[in-house]
Amino acid sequence: MLQNMKRFSRPVVASATFLLLALGGQACEEFEYSPYEVRLEEDEKDINKRNIANIEALALSPEDTLRFVLTADVQGFYEENEAMVKHIRQRHDIDFLLMGGDLTDFGLVKEFRLIHQDFKTLGIPYVAVIGNHDAVNNGQEAFTAMYGDYNTSFAVGNSKFILLNTNYIEFKKQVPDLDWLEQELAASAAYENVFVLSHIPPQNYEFGEEKSARYYKLISDYKVRYSLHGHNHSFDYYFPYDGTVPYVQTAAAEDREYLVFTVIGDNVTFERVTF
Repeated sequence: MLQNMKRFSRPVVASATFLLLALGGQACEEFEYSPYEVRLEEDEKDINKRNIANIEALALSPEDTLRFVLTADVQGFYEENEAMVKHIRQRHDIDFLLMGGDLTDFGLVKEFRLIHQDFKTLGIPYVAVIGNHDAVNNGQEAFTAMYGDYNTSFAVGNSKFILLNTNYIEFKKQVPDLDWLEQELAASAAYENVFVLSHIPPQNYEFGEEKSARYYKLISDYKVRYSLHGHNHSFDYYFPYDGTVPYVQTAAAEDREYLVFTVIGDNVTFERVTF
């Protein structure tokens, strides 16, 4: 028996352990038949759509200061997430939060629900893009039910925000949808600042090598203000391709750090904030 157990890799054992714990914990809940079941409360549905409406309702003018938070890779870091939410809530100067993917480890509704229970108490809207961990098991179904479309966009003040699914492997090499991205970029000419947010950055092989070259070119050709990412669990700030557009990669929640972007006219700055 011990010899057979040695054949399993650590990720397999970890996954099995998590699922056993998840199933065991359900005895306290009302007839949740499977950790893969997607059954939601009303406030857990269409989160992005509802929060985007709240952001647009801010009715900021192009001259107003806009300030938003970027975080990503919050999966399983519940203590750190609670501390982050408390820290942001006490600032009173943030308009909304962008979540750069990997809300979960295993794509389970229970995990998505735990994250939402924390971040819905921010006191400001938050909008999420799907990460590669969110797309495993039946996570794609769960993300769609809770957050909506994998690709979406919105505008506020003089800024346009484009959220793009870049989980190439989990979506069988059919993403990122760069035709859709180009359409969104072409329709953004009226905005001084355009931000593109995705989980996996284009330098990672999980983005798809045949996709990354076109992505770099689109971001440069349309003079995107920032290309924003998570996934690598570390902060990075760099200028790839032709060196004209900054790419920013935010740290994971476990590092107790998030980024705050401040937009004043066509001037955009950011700071690293620890908590």
